Amino acid sequence: MAKITGGELLVKCLQKEGVKRIIGITDASYQPVMFSCGKYNIRWIAPRHEAAGAHMAEGIYKSSGEIPVVMAGAGPGMANLVSGIICARSEGVPIIAITGARRKEVIYPAKTGVYQGMDQLEIFRPITKWNAVVHDLERLPEIIQMAFREAVAGRPGPVHVDISDTILYEEIDDSKITLLEPHQYRAVNPPVPSEMDLDDIAKLISRSKNPLLIAGTGVLNSEGTQVFIELIELLNCPATTTMAARSALPNDHPNLIFGYSNGAFAARREADVVLAFGTCLGELDLPFAKYWGDINTQKIIQVDIDPRNIGANWPIFKGVVGDAKATLKALLNRLKTMGVEPSEGVHLKHYKEMEQEWFKTERQPIDEYVGEKIHPARSVEIAREVFGPDAINVGDGGNTSLYNGFFTTFTKPRTSLGIFEFGHLGTGIPYAVGAKLANPNQDVYCITGDGAAGFNFMELATALREKAKITVIVHAEESWCMEEIIQLTVVDNPAKTIATTQLPIRWDKIAEAIGCYSEYVERLDELQAAITRAKESELPAVVCVKTDKQSNLIPPGAEQFEEVYSGSLDEQ
Repeated sequence: MAKITGGELLVKCLQKEGVKRIIGITDASYQPVMFSCGKYNIRWIAPRHEAAGAHMAEGIYKSSGEIPVVMAGAGPGMANLVSGIICARSEGVPIIAITGARRKEVIYPAKTGVYQGMDQLEIFRPITKWNAVVHDLERLPEIIQMAFREAVAGRPGPVHVDISDTILYEEIDDSKITLLEPHQYRAVNPPVPSEMDLDDIAKLISRSKNPLLIAGTGVLNSEGTQVFIELIELLNCPATTTMAARSALPNDHPNLIFGYSNGAFAARREADVVLAFGTCLGELDLPFAKYWGDINTQKIIQVDIDPRNIGANWPIFKGVVGDAKATLKALLNRLKTMGVEPSEGVHLKHYKEMEQEWFKTERQPIDEYVGEKIHPARSVEIAREVFGPDAINVGDGGNTSLYNGFFTTFTKPRTSLGIFEFGHLGTGIPYAVGAKLANPNQDVYCITGDGAAGFNFMELATALREKAKITVIVHAEESWCMEEIIQLTVVDNPAKTIATTQLPIRWDKIAEAIGCYSEYVERLDELQAAITRAKESELPAVVCVKTDKQSNLIPPGAEQFEEVYSGSLDEQ
């Protein structure tokens, strides 16, 4: 009878779930796992830092829907992983985080003086949806099944499994192990609202004079983009997306109103029925009275897969628990059966006109800019021209990410990546690496501020080693701009600000030293050619762009972003 190690059994369990890669720094505690990966066609990806590995996993999920797996060694490796898992919890990413632990006889509880001994279960408990320790090798398959079930139940999120090196090196008779198929231990069909709930929604929508549809990340996670489009077109009504779901609807769709435009704000205030799919209507969705209608008359219907999200941030008329795509499909069929026809689009036309006027106002300082350095908005726009609207775009930084979010357009789902819930800097480069690993035939580029770039810049070495061709465009204005402008509301001189100035770092030179392709650009008329050369290079590439600090101090959406932090000034 064949014997296999616990490490190989773990790999077999992961293969059963369709896992294609494991992200982790090499560590002796899980060496049997690493040596078994090739046998089961699982690729081992080694980042430079465990937190960056978690961010790569986020990039994989957000760009493809694949459930990613990360591993970290006992003690320091586990500690490094924590910040990445916290980020994944806020962002709703179902990472399977597996930590190695010391030998069984010295942990749980760990004795005083145990090298790298720590109660890792308790550390991860508040930052994951679920976690467990594997105390017995025979229970390993069961616990991995539980981990996958918990990761995708309701709103997705990370889970944690702690496994001693004793378990991973231990051998077991392979014939004693039975591995179930995923459908045998967790639900694979998405939940659909009750017939009564669907009837209620259909009646409200069919009678509405001015409905508004909102798409959140639940539409992306459920692969519901096409059905969402069909519902919009059936009603011929205005639609918006949350910032996190910018790519849930093609940005050139005639019914889309950009979510932070005056047109979208008016649509939200004036709609008699609002139908929001797959969003908790959180702070970035501006849950303040001036952005919504009267809570006593406006009928907001919130559809979410997790009941804890419903009505959590803004009063609603009706909450419905269900998968976004499944609900959209059932509702669309009902409305068609009822004979609902497209409206004449009078309200839509009005909101689109407002959006266009707003955009002209936003563009005016950009078009009138005559400074020596490059306006950040122009860098964002030129990058999109070079890479095209189907490429995967990753935004990172403070004000830089706002410029990226406002001036990048999207035509395909899962192509807008960023930290829209937790605001964690430094995720951009590892996000891009993960997205490229999951989408090898798609162009991937990242626009990052120079503050954010410094956190995980060495992951370009991972991109080089793994042949993940990404392009990173660093906006080098040499300041923590978001912090500087806040401090300038208190002090009257930039020289009096504290710790906001950065060094004039040549990011292109660092990239060149790593072995990547690099470009340095100071003039606007040189930018398009430089980004094009970077894109066409076979190597991971960095373009260091000297952007204008003054333009970056007050980005588009600054007023709304201030309200996210401080609350609506109108309501204080």
